[in-house]
Amino acid sequence: MSLSLEIVPYGGWSKAVRIRRDGWELVAPLEVGPRILRFGPVDGPNILFENKEQLGNTGAKEWMIYGGHRLWTAPENDQCYAPDNDRVSFELLPEKGCRLTGEKSEKFGWQKSMEILWNPDGLIQIEHRLMNSTGKALAVSPWCLTVLNQDGAALIPQPAYVPHPIDLPKGTKFSMDDYLPNRNLTLWKYTDLADPRIQLGRSMWTLYQKKNAKALKIGFRHTEGWIGYQLGKLFFAKWISHEKDATYPDRGCNTELFTNGDIL
Repeated sequence: MSLSLEIVPYGGWSKAVRIRRDGWELVAPLEVGPRILRFGPVDGPNILFENKEQLGNTGAKEWMIYGGHRLWTAPENDQCYAPDNDRVSFELLPEKGCRLTGEKSEKFGWQKSMEILWNPDGLIQIEHRLMNSTGKALAVSPWCLTVLNQDGAALIPQPAYVPHPIDLPKGTKFSMDDYLPNRNLTLWKYTDLADPRIQLGRSMWTLYQKKNAKALKIGFRHTEGWIGYQLGKLFFAKWISHEKDATYPDRGCNTELFTNGDIL
């Protein structure tokens, strides 16, 4: 099925771009952002969280969560909370999708854009750009953050389990790499690994979103290429790249999960 793209009112805003393909739709407002606030089946549930009280607002001086998918910067500090409450420029990419570009941050010297490409195979590719206009290097990392709806479960696949060489049958060949660590786990002050929402299994880690729960966060260097979110009958997968020699924030994390009583 071909790609359809139109400008429609959404959530109290007068203009938003709506992209549809094969019975699914994606919506991004044009009066704030760049943000993607809806993704799901046409006339079906939204996989992404939306803060209903904030929809339709424009021009606010303080940062607003709104919900959905956004481009932030890491590590988390005051730069993250630069307001993105003004209009975005829209550029059509025929038969592919569109490009959304936000206003330049005069305080921090960068400008954010998202190129949303909906491929014929059904996969959506989002190219995030953090453009530096200061003329000097900025010690920030682009943070492509997806806020998901309530009552789901995040699924984090793990590398194949390999026994310690001492536990192998006598004569079994092994590598010296089998003595070395292959994962990390970063914890925050408010992380409680005894929390029943998190389950660290051998082949899969699971983090559940529960209403009326406290904040919990974990981070890690993920090499398996994807994580998922099961929301009722819907399954959302996010592909995650890993560069072996790259420097990642928060003690080496290329993936972080946060949940509280509203979101994951």
